[in-house]
Amino acid sequence: MKSRLLKQILNNTGYDVHNKPDKICIGSPLCSDLISVDKKTLNVKYALDTWREGRKSLDGKSNSKGENELLFIWDKLHELIENGEINDIINGDDILIIPLPIYTVKDGKLIETFTDAYGYPNVTISGELMYENEYFKTKEEAIKEGIKEYEYYENNLKEQIIESEKEILKKREKAIELNNYILNLTSLLN
Repeated sequence: MKSRLLKQILNNTGYDVHNKPDKICIGSPLCSDLISVDKKTLNVKYALDTWREGRKSLDGKSNSKGENELLFIWDKLHELIENGEINDIINGDDILIIPLPIYTVKDGKLIETFTDAYGYPNVTISGELMYENEYFKTKEEAIKEGIKEYEYYENNLKEQIIESEKEILKKREKAIELNNYILNLTSLLN
């Protein structure tokens, strides 16, 4: 996704513009998908639109300068959808003048990509938001963090399995106890 280009088109908004697998997101650290565009349906959504009013839910949301940046973003996204430019943004990567290598681990694999600035809230060449615990300047840092995360997850699953097995054992014991009650009461009928 061309997140840098989209940010420029949105008047260099102060909001983070980034890519997720199923949507384009414009947001903040508090709400990363304050406004989003579904990549398949191209539906635009405002996260705080409780009553599903669409554009109307953004009326009256002006900042201290009397500007309604979210309304501008909403309208500009719809314009990009209507003229088809959104497809180029979704399907392309940004052009980086000085590409810096950045590494992450996904699905057990080391991934190398590029950025033009390290650290959060910057994005990769394809628009992924670079959280500091997910993207690293060196392969070694990414691999070590990947191992640490997978070990944590594996240990957590092992603990859950042990707890589940204990729960199953308790339920089996209870089922045997109930069966004994049934047998005892049945014998009284004879």
